[in-house]
Amino acid sequence: MAGKILLFGFEDLSAIVAVSAAMEPFGAEVVPVARADYGRSIAALAGLEGPRGVPHAGGPLGGRMLVFCGLEDRIELLLPALAAAGAGPDCLKAVLTPHNRAWSALRLFEELSREHRALRGK
Repeated sequence: MAGKILLFGFEDLSAIVAVSAAMEPFGAEVVPVARADYGRSIAALAGLEGPRGVPHAGGPLGGRMLVFCGLEDRIELLLPALAAAGAGPDCLKAVLTPHNRAWSALRLFEELSREHRALRGK
């Protein structure tokens, strides 16, 4: 699989363009995910399996989230470029794993938010 970054909660076209431009030198494909797809599995959104999950009719996630798919060997290079493009520490980040591949974006965001709060002692 070619490396992809799934974008969640990026509602502003200029933010999507900034992340895409920052990732172009690294050969990472940037895939903005529509709200309606937040109920689908992360693996399906990454193009690793057919549609799986249920359509999401609710609101936004409550923040931004990036999911790295097939980019594990380049993350240390990608993070500074992402921060410069506006996807810094306030943007939750995850790597697609065998453990979370069947999760929906909603579940992954919830888990990352919980971990983020725990690390900050809240």
